[in-house]
Amino acid sequence: MLRMEWDPSFSVNNAEIDGQHKEWIGIFNKMHAGLIKGNENDLQAIIRESLRAMQDYARYHFECEEALMRKIGYPDLVRHMRMHKDFDALIYRYNRDLNDGEIILGTELIKIIKDWLLEHIRVEDKKYAPYIAEYENRLKGAG
Repeated sequence: MLRMEWDPSFSVNNAEIDGQHKEWIGIFNKMHAGLIKGNENDLQAIIRESLRAMQDYARYHFECEEALMRKIGYPDLVRHMRMHKDFDALIYRYNRDLNDGEIILGTELIKIIKDWLLEHIRVEDKKYAPYIAEYENRLKGAG
């Protein structure tokens, strides 16, 4: 399973959010590298740490992104927030399972998170990009 690389298809044309998406991809790649290169005895610890980092950053990013969507008047905010909550719940379930002593497969985790990130950023986040442009145009027109 390959690492993720930032490319223009991820851009929502907002420097702050694009920077956060780049950071998030970096967290994913760090998790990926740890799971691929990690010692078999350490894999569950690597997964635990990776999940914590992923969830912490996701919560920070979602808060920033949702604030931006409110500011620009994004009409599909509630649905988008529900997707964020679903991702948070997914990571929570993996953490709970790990804490309950279940073995988490790193390859499964990488695939699920990578698929979610690709779909969410390239499809769902792209949906609010035109509203950012519209908001910025309104600001220019008012100035």
